[in-house]
Amino acid sequence: MKYYYADRNDETKVVYELEGKYYAVFTEKFGSEPLEVDTDSLSEVKGAKEIQSLDKYLNPYGNGRLNIYMAGPLFNEGDRYSNQLNSDALRKAGYATFLPQEVVIDKDSSVLVKAACFYMDFKAINLCQIVVANCNGIEIDSGTAAEIGMCYALNKKIFAYKSDVRNYYNDNYKLNNFVGGLVDNKTYSDINEIIKEIDKLQ
Repeated sequence: MKYYYADRNDETKVVYELEGKYYAVFTEKFGSEPLEVDTDSLSEVKGAKEIQSLDKYLNPYGNGRLNIYMAGPLFNEGDRYSNQLNSDALRKAGYATFLPQEVVIDKDSSVLVKAACFYMDFKAINLCQIVVANCNGIEIDSGTAAEIGMCYALNKKIFAYKSDVRNYYNDNYKLNNFVGGLVDNKTYSDINEIIKEIDKLQ
């Protein structure tokens, strides 16, 4: 699919053509109805990272029995490795996962890539049935905490993964009290434990 910049003053106003009509990619911002565009002023999106992020936004999940959102920090190799292992295990078990780190923002990312990452995360949360949240660390990652809060408000089933054997709060929750409440005061130290619980929901 080809994408086009439709507004020189707004890099996030990107459209695609379908049956002679133009639709905004980011429906959260521009709506889902066809847009009136000046076709002479359209400029094709060429950047590989931009195209990758737009493709991922349009189809955040692969094939599988359920959509599972992989919440968690992704800012160092250890976090990304752990997230990838958990996602791979769920995919092997037949589930579709959305792993945010598959499109990563860096210091050179364009406004469009940053917007795509935000909107794809938002969209993927809305489309999921289950959330697996990586809660490792001394304190839960701020983005992960926001994802857990949003998913709780949307009545998503949340599984908190915490393989870190250190316990910073108490023997029961291993998370701060509020986040612990959002995840039913239960953590799982092995992704296979979570898979068994998800299997029971089928």
